[in-house]
Amino acid sequence: MISPNDWKQQALNQQHTRLPWLHNAASQSAFAAAELPTRKTERWKYSPITALLQQDYLARSASATADETCARARLADLSNASRIVLVNGVLNRALSDFSDLENQGVITLFSMSNPEQRELVNQHLGTACNHSQHLFAAFNDSMLNEGLLIHAPAMQKLAQPVYLVYLGAPQAEPALAQSRVLLVAEPGAELQLVEHFDSCGSQANLFHNHVTEIVLQPNARLRHIRVQVEDEALVHINGLHIQQARDTHYEQHGIAFGSQLKRNDVNVTFTGENAHCEINGVFLSKHRQHIDNHLNLEHAKPHCTSNTSFKGFVTDESRAVFNGRIHIHKDAQKTEAHLNNKNLLLSKKAELNTKPELEIYADDVKCSHGASIGQLDEKSLFYFQSRGIDKASAEAMLCLGFVNEKVEQIPSPAIQQLVADRLAAFFNDVDKLKSLWGM
Repeated sequence: MISPNDWKQQALNQQHTRLPWLHNAASQSAFAAAELPTRKTERWKYSPITALLQQDYLARSASATADETCARARLADLSNASRIVLVNGVLNRALSDFSDLENQGVITLFSMSNPEQRELVNQHLGTACNHSQHLFAAFNDSMLNEGLLIHAPAMQKLAQPVYLVYLGAPQAEPALAQSRVLLVAEPGAELQLVEHFDSCGSQANLFHNHVTEIVLQPNARLRHIRVQVEDEALVHINGLHIQQARDTHYEQHGIAFGSQLKRNDVNVTFTGENAHCEINGVFLSKHRQHIDNHLNLEHAKPHCTSNTSFKGFVTDESRAVFNGRIHIHKDAQKTEAHLNNKNLLLSKKAELNTKPELEIYADDVKCSHGASIGQLDEKSLFYFQSRGIDKASAEAMLCLGFVNEKVEQIPSPAIQQLVADRLAAFFNDVDKLKSLWGM
């Protein structure tokens, strides 16, 4: 076990590897001043970082070598998409296919950027993220030596989705993988982004620290699909930071499987009026996995709307956390914001902590929040059993139905199929749930 102080010192010693032309030195100062979270840190109260300290992940960078046959088998059949594949955070050209958008300057590696693109990166990188509150995002910034810029030009609608695949490859020894994406959509631009996190083989020796920043300028629209189906041995911390200017529209559909430690920080800030945000998600955990979903919506301007809806499924001896916070600022009148979290807890040994929050400083708003934790309906179970279906199979079917409501909302048949295949494997792995509530 590595002490928090030793981990922090190792991380500070690696800062010299970042790209020299980046100007955001504030992130380095923020990381140097921050302390690793403990149980006394409110945002990490239910998510100890013990798994991160059990191995010396910072001793080396992860190898970017992957089994090509396995890697191609993991890809969704998005034939019309521009595909970018990162293996342990490093671009794999052989698996990628985005030359059209690269030639247009829409997709660019930071290291390959021209002076105008570097100016764009320096202008926006880190602006959607409060580094003093997000230590691992500051860590990502502090040693940034590569990233991906997605730049949607003004008034253009990108016909093909941008398909980003983050593939984990096995490591002989503990190692660190970092990845960074900056998406800037200029006024009136429209695009679809698919982020797919997956694995080829065991991830027992991998810590993946990822940050996606999204800057939506006036009237821009983004449809965002996020799929996290990595190997359960992985340690993964994922930051998603979104900045919405006036009249923007952001829509997200996501599914996340648990791992040894998985933390999803989703932060949305409304910086202009009449913006809308829609977030739908599913999270599932089994065995001894841990998954933590932290959402924070900053309604800083009037006349903005948001709707957040998540479903959770927790079984075996796993743990899950859902924290959804809506912060209505003093001048954000006429805000309408709703948040809901429904969960199935199917084992006496599992643990689920859900905390919806409303913090309101304006007096003319429409807001609601709620959470529920339940078990499977006994009448529905009896209905299946009365027709010759055994109890374990009936439980699995009801659980799949509970999750499928959100999966069917994903606006991509290919991603729906990929998720359906992984869900089938998920439920088969727990042997149709084994009537876990009776354990």
